[in-house]
Amino acid sequence: MKVFITCVLLNLPVVLFAQSWELVKNVSHAGIDKCSIDQMGNVYMVNQQGTVSKYTADGKLMLEYAPIQVANIHEITANSQLKVTLFYKDLQEFVLLNRYLSSPITYRLSDFNLGYIEEVAPNFQQTLWVLDISDFSIKLLDPSRNQLLEQKSLAQVLDQNQAEIQSFHAHQNRMYIVEKSLGVLVFDNIGNYLFKLTSEAPDDVGFDKDYMYYEKEGSLMLVHLYDGENLTRSIDNIQFTKMVYSNSRLIAITPQGFNIYQYLSQQ
Repeated sequence: MKVFITCVLLNLPVVLFAQSWELVKNVSHAGIDKCSIDQMGNVYMVNQQGTVSKYTADGKLMLEYAPIQVANIHEITANSQLKVTLFYKDLQEFVLLNRYLSSPITYRLSDFNLGYIEEVAPNFQQTLWVLDISDFSIKLLDPSRNQLLEQKSLAQVLDQNQAEIQSFHAHQNRMYIVEKSLGVLVFDNIGNYLFKLTSEAPDDVGFDKDYMYYEKEGSLMLVHLYDGENLTRSIDNIQFTKMVYSNSRLIAITPQGFNIYQYLSQQ
């Protein structure tokens, strides 16, 4: 059962669910293709034409970036509040934007003597992990100095002929590979395999502080990266095609735009 309340002071719609989610804002923005969120809670939306829109944590439009060349953005990463990384898989390029979504710097992956790059994962130090399927390896690049810092074969961990890598992430000085049959694999800061975080291999995962999160059967699953603690929060009443989560806020993307929900602590 839902209870509807009007928040007069903020002029915002508020909807309280039995599972303690509060609807903070509904934002119209059709055609969202990708989404990311930075450490300050700012939300970045990408449409199919490659335009990037930056919103505040409360859903106010701040800035937009529209590239001269229209191309599909395979991945957007905003894990730093100072830089935003756009990966153009078809072009084998990535672009760095500043926090104002301006001053784009374009890097061609071919300039690093790489093969075909399937995924990229920027880390906090602004170096970049890449998944090179030409030699089935992970490589750490420093784009600013045009240097290859590390290279590790995945052959000791995965069978190249059978592996199905679903996603590729860097977080808190570690790297994570989600492989369909094995689950979530954890690597250290120089690419050495450490352990398996979960045996489940979600289609889409994200990271918030010390947790990895994903949706499963109407619940938000939160897996602690270090002590094995697991949390579950029901999101069965929230509709979305994609979602991101950060600091107890859930951004639920719909065909019409996105909704911002705040989790209310149950004490």
